[in-house]
Amino acid sequence: MPDHAATIRALRRHSNEAIDALDPDYVASFMAEDVVVEIAGGEVLRGRLANRDAFAAQMRTPGFGGYTRVPQQVIIAGEPPRGIEHGTWVGRWRAGGRTQEQRGSYEAEWRLGTIGWEIVRETYRPGS
Repeated sequence: MPDHAATIRALRRHSNEAIDALDPDYVASFMAEDVVVEIAGGEVLRGRLANRDAFAAQMRTPGFGGYTRVPQQVIIAGEPPRGIEHGTWVGRWRAGGRTQEQRGSYEAEWRLGTIGWEIVRETYRPGS
């Protein structure tokens, strides 16, 4: 039986690497066409293209230091299987010679489609 939770953790690691590489197309490749992402602070982005464009805009911003998402728990359930990922995130920006961070928690829902696991929904919450 495949270890779906390990696969999702690996995909998250690759997604983080895509952000570090400043590659918005690669970041969006982990998302379903109809993905919905709630950004910490309230904005909701609907669709793979809207999310790709938002990442591209941030990546062009001077001082953008990226995001790192760290899964704390991945639960697989149902048939066909769905994955629920809970974790923490950190965003970094450089300004005035200093690195600033914003952090919080997130939840992501994954579904197993014909081409593999893809993110259907992500919700990011601000934290301390």
